[in-house]
Amino acid sequence: MIRFVRGELVSIADDHAIIDVGGVGYEVTISPPLAASLRERGTGSTVRVFTYHCERGGAAGSGIPMLVGFGSELERDFFVELLSVPQLGPVGACKAMAVPVGTIAKAISLGDETALKRLPGVGKQRARDMISKLQEKMTPYLAAGEEMAERPAADELTSAALAILTQLGMSQAEALHRISAVREAEPEIDEADALVRAVFRRK
Repeated sequence: MIRFVRGELVSIADDHAIIDVGGVGYEVTISPPLAASLRERGTGSTVRVFTYHCERGGAAGSGIPMLVGFGSELERDFFVELLSVPQLGPVGACKAMAVPVGTIAKAISLGDETALKRLPGVGKQRARDMISKLQEKMTPYLAAGEEMAERPAADELTSAALAILTQLGMSQAEALHRISAVREAEPEIDEADALVRAVFRRK
């Protein structure tokens, strides 16, 4: 099991990054929050990404091997929990992690289908499945969410705005580019809704 990779960030796309580890290029599927964080660091920087090795598609043992990357071990653990949701799969689970883990955990814990349906790829039935499978397992992730609420990070603001913009139909690449431009020009913005409004103002 590959638990993390550390190396030079060679490139980053909407849903994956290439990391050079000792001359070997690892393609790592990434969540929107990690994509935002890596873009802020920029190519050429040294990064460490926590990883989970799994298979995409096919029956057990016949799928395509893939590495999924996360910014923390907690995010990786939460992703593993999501894999128990019927028909979600690693790609769907990664896409659904478009907002901070604590936010998703709170929605699951409260049985809030409406909040869960705002996540990419999550409809009514999938929201219900997430609640049914995971509602009693969210305590560690709720605690983490409360800790982060006391000291909100800049990349959480980016992640929240990114989730809103992609739900409105903007591509992840464009959304990340425009969010970055707004935050550089207006660093005083500290709420996702205000950041989204500023993105459209600067259209």
